Amino acid sequence: MRWERLPRPRALGYAIVIVLGGGILLATAWVLAGAYNVAASAKHFYVTDRLLKLVLYRSVDTYSAGIEVPPLRDAGLVRLGARHFVTGCQPCHAGPGMDQSPIAASMYPAAPALGNNVEDWESRELFWIVRHGLKFTGMPHWPGEGRDSEVWAVVAFLRELPKLSPQEYAELTRGPRSPGHGFPLDRPDLMAQCSGCHGDADNGPVASLAPSLNGQNTAYLIRALEEYAAGSRESGMMEPIAAALTESAREQLAQEFGSFASPTPSPPDGDSAERDARIARGAGIARDGIAQQNIPPCLACHSPGKSGQFPRLEALSEGYLIEQLNLFRDGTRSGTPYAEIMAPIARRLTKDQIADAAAYFSSVERGAREAPAAHAEARP
Repeated sequence: MRWERLPRPRALGYAIVIVLGGGILLATAWVLAGAYNVAASAKHFYVTDRLLKLVLYRSVDTYSAGIEVPPLRDAGLVRLGARHFVTGCQPCHAGPGMDQSPIAASMYPAAPALGNNVEDWESRELFWIVRHGLKFTGMPHWPGEGRDSEVWAVVAFLRELPKLSPQEYAELTRGPRSPGHGFPLDRPDLMAQCSGCHGDADNGPVASLAPSLNGQNTAYLIRALEEYAAGSRESGMMEPIAAALTESAREQLAQEFGSFASPTPSPPDGDSAERDARIARGAGIARDGIAQQNIPPCLACHSPGKSGQFPRLEALSEGYLIEQLNLFRDGTRSGTPYAEIMAPIARRLTKDQIADAAAYFSSVERGAREAPAAHAEARP
């Protein structure tokens, strides 16, 4: 049969195949010849730009589906997110009343000034973007695996960002800066950076998830900074900071914080009878352990006279203690020899027992406690 006599449907089919085949050949030749300009100074074609944005929005919506959004109105959580934003996000995204860095503005695509742009995204989508980053944009994924609470702190701050004036933004991100604490650190602003989250001799931590370091064992603080710097202890907030510290700076910071007076205990909230019951149950775990679950007493390691490599737990916030025990329990904190001591114990604790132990330690003053009972046989 001659071409001009082909039935219309068949002729149309052949035509589509020929056009598609030719288009594929031309596209292949164009790509292999290096004709597409990948320079950041050359913008995408309009169609390419629209397609990439469609892929971005649909992908984020799809992959963030099902993420449960926790309460984000806690002022401490917002402050903690603000402290990270100023060091981890502001260099590219700027902040209210700020001009964007010329370097960030020269990226393609440029990091957007957030502000009202935040309102284009739901909280679950913001979490997914901060947690996983975006390919081909310069937006990195969160470096601390398993530390979702840190990511939610940033999301809590981003939800507030569009409402902030330049002055309010500066006040929220500045943090305490108490002068006159005596070590000549390698960088003059280093203590101010740390105290922005953890507090200092004159200020408490910004949030319950940021522990007070005052009066803490210096050997433990040095070890913690070394583990963050090596990436063996996960934290998207602490790893970049610790990695930039010299050995001398780590030691000086540990000595500085260790020299401050211990934090003030803060009993858990709630009905007084229930609160007292929780503290009493936690005291039993701390002093005697739970023999039937092969759980040794906490004070067998975390008490005066024991190794300075173990942290002091008294007067630390209940939220921080629960968070850390859960990190041990789910395997997020498991990459160091000392974590391997704690992780099996945490896995044997129930969630209620974790809450009780945290309630006890958060409520007691450092040094005002009984000596640990001897239950060596209960150690892992």
